[in-house]
Order: sequence, then C-alpha cells, then structure tokens
Amino acid sequence: MNLILFYYSLKTLIEKKVIDLRSRAVQGRLHADPGQFDDFINELFMASNYVSNGFKVSMLELLGSESIDIYAEKGGLKVWCECKRLRRSTSYTELAIEILQRLHKKRMNLLIDVTFTRTPKEKPKLIIETIKSSVERGHFRRRGSLERLTVLSLPDISDAPLNVRIRPENIEYLVYAAYMGVFEGRLKIREPKILVFRNVNKVKEAIERIKRRLNEAYKQLSAVKVSNRGERKVVQIDVSDVMGAIVVPYHDDKAYKEEVLRSIENFCKDWLLKHPDIDSVVLVTRRIHLDPFGHPYALTVEYRTITPYTPPGWTMITITIPVPNSFPSEILTNTATALKHRGVYNMALYFYKKALEINPNLKEAWNNLADLYNRLGMFEEALRCSDKALEIDKFYTSALVNKGIALAGLGRLKEAIDCFDEAISINPKEKKAWYNKAVILCILKSYNDARKCLNKALKIDPNYKQAKDLLTSLSKNVKG
Repeated sequence: MNLILFYYSLKTLIEKKVIDLRSRAVQGRLHADPGQFDDFINELFMASNYVSNGFKVSMLELLGSESIDIYAEKGGLKVWCECKRLRRSTSYTELAIEILQRLHKKRMNLLIDVTFTRTPKEKPKLIIETIKSSVERGHFRRRGSLERLTVLSLPDISDAPLNVRIRPENIEYLVYAAYMGVFEGRLKIREPKILVFRNVNKVKEAIERIKRRLNEAYKQLSAVKVSNRGERKVVQIDVSDVMGAIVVPYHDDKAYKEEVLRSIENFCKDWLLKHPDIDSVVLVTRRIHLDPFGHPYALTVEYRTITPYTPPGWTMITITIPVPNSFPSEILTNTATALKHRGVYNMALYFYKKALEINPNLKEAWNNLADLYNRLGMFEEALRCSDKALEIDKFYTSALVNKGIALAGLGRLKEAIDCFDEAISINPKEKKAWYNKAVILCILKSYNDARKCLNKALKIDPNYKQAKDLLTSLSKNVKG
C-alpha cells in the first residue's frame, strides 16, 4: 500500500516541480529507516493532494528553511500543515506470522478470533503457546493481556467468496490466507485460514497516541505566526493502522469502524477548542481493495476534516487511486464486473477501459461495459459498446440483450424487441431476453404476451426474482 502511495505522490510532485530527486534532502529521506520513510510517504501524499487541488506547494523541511512539513498557497489562502502517522504495533504482525505458519504446517483450516485487554507486551512465544494449546487441545486459560479465544473450523474447499461473518468491534488486525483458483469450472477457495486480533481498549489507546501526536504538531506549528483570516494551521494524522489492518478480499466494510472514528473525532474537536490557534485536524484513513483472486485493484484514501464546530463526518472527501497494473485483460474485466455488481461504477469503468486498452477484441469487456452504461442511463454509449461486442461475435446473445436494453432506453421499442427475438432465436434459454422482452410488451400494453415471456423465463430459472416480481405485479394490477 505504501509503495502505491509513494509512486502516485512522487510522480505528481515531480511533474509539478515541487521536489527534485537530485536534492540531497530528498535522497536522505528516500534512504532513511523504514519508520522515517513511512513518514516521508505520508508527507508526499498530503503535498500531492494540495497540488492536485491547485495549490502552490513547498515542502519546507526538504528546503531546510523551516521545520514545518508543508506550506500550501492558493489565492489569498495560506496553509501550514504538520503530518503525523499512528503506526500499528508490530507485535500483532509477529504473532500472525507465527500462528499462520503453525496452521499451515499442521494443515489446519480455522478461524481463530483472539481478544486482548490491551496491546500485548508479553513475549510472542508465551501468547503463541497459549493459543496453540487452546487450538490443539481445546484448553484455554487467560494469560497476561490475552483474555478470550474462539476457534471455528473452516471447510477445506468451498465456493468463493468464503461465507464467514466476523464481528467488526475492536479489530486491530485481521489476516486471511487461502489458495484460490478455478476448480470444476467455478472459483473455489482451498485451505482457508483467518486470524483476528482484537483489543478491548483500542479506542482509549488510540486517543492517547493521537493526543501525543497533536501536542508534537502543536509545538512545531507554534513557530508560525499568522496575521490574517486567510492563514491556516492544520494537523494531518494518518489513522489507517489504528482502524485495524484488514487483509482479506471483500471483507465487510464495517471493519473500518465508524464508532472508532467518531470517538477520535470527538476527542479532536475537544482538543481544538483548547487550542484555538489551530484551525483543523484532518484524519486520514487508507484501505486497499482486493479482488476475489487476492489481487489489489485500488487504494481509497478518505479525508475527514475536523473543526471545533463542524458536525462529525460532514467534511469527508474520498480519493480513489487505481493500482498500476499489468494484469491480463480477462482479470481486469472480472474485477470490473465484481465492482459493477457492488455499485462501484467509476472504478469499474476504469478497469473495463484498461482491459480494452490491452485487448480491444475482448467481447466480454465491451458487453459488460454496455451493461454498465445501461445502468448509468447512458444508452448511446451502451449501444456503441454492445455493437462493438457484436462486431466481434454476432451470435453473442448477452450483447444482443444489452443492445436491446439500450434501444429501449432510447425509445426505439420495436428495434429492442427485434434484438431480444434474435437473442432467443440463437439461444432459447436466454432468460434475460425473455424477461426484457416482457418489460417492453408491458410498456406496449401487450400484457398476455408479456405473461407468456415471463413464464418462459421462469421455466428456465424458477428463482428468477425480477421475472417473478413482474409476473406478480401483472397478476395484481392487470386484469385479463
């Protein structure tokens, strides 16, 4: 995730001539220890965000002029910004590696859910032995910060995605390990292992750490003297690790807990009231998205600007950064389709177009893009894309259906029915053609013919919800 941010930010700042790679200060930060390098990435990303919004930016520490991280200016507005980051305890990572290696060696497929009373300070060996005893012998006893442990068996092989529900409260670290592939024509998961670490004092510990970072930033910003209302002092804190490290495809979004952010926001509001010369605190959370194969496809970064008098959550801005990729066009298309079905249309659009840049003759990408445009009400674009798919394969029934939907959206109902009929003539079991033809027939008030089409669709798929709903509606509201 850090490397994605680094690539994106560095590229932007070099293009805008904010930094020079030949600078000794920049070279020093690039070769610093991992902790300092992470801080530098955080500063680069914040600076690139200001640049992208039309600000003239200077990174003052790199210029050797001041100890402030970023100075940004636009029109009459001047901003001084200190960038901080809260890091996750490395103890969770060490424990996760040891336990997952043990599960792999023993060929055990389990969900292990561990609750701590605080961030563990004990030697990892003590905690690992306790967890091992509980897993292998069914005996658990509290030890130090280790309070509770739950173990659930997972199937050796199952359909993807894995159907597991995990409570989102107090998660500090969640890691998922499995083999994924296509078996018997379907995407399957083999040998899954899920490890969850929780901390019941997570919020309290996070606020204590944020308090220290805010006080550090306040001392640094105190050196800046503001003279008018167009000048701002801002503290930006990356709290991604505080929210919990979630490493699992399609994990429930609630894992990034609003309750934790609300508590942090409320604390920051109180802190700002006591420090009126600081204008705002910006909380930053990052999340990497994975497709069902475990490939990263995008990074989302959310900014929450907190002022003493702004209601929590009212000033959120989310930025989506597509992951630089060289995946095959088929995987990009599958990823885009998964995004489309989740309603993430902008990102899906990006990946369909990326797939078609790589392979302009991929009919599935053109067809799925047509479906996406239909969902967006962009029927001219949908028609163009479905025609592209049909140029590649004139017998592609799914593209004929999408073309018919686009024509219907443009009011060309007779042509739409012709498309559905053509799809049915090629494949009489194309249920979507029967259903969409029924929809057009309802518009034309040909209700008996519409019922016949719906019955055809339901004969193919008795659980076809849209067809069942429309048939029920016709039975209730239309006589004859």
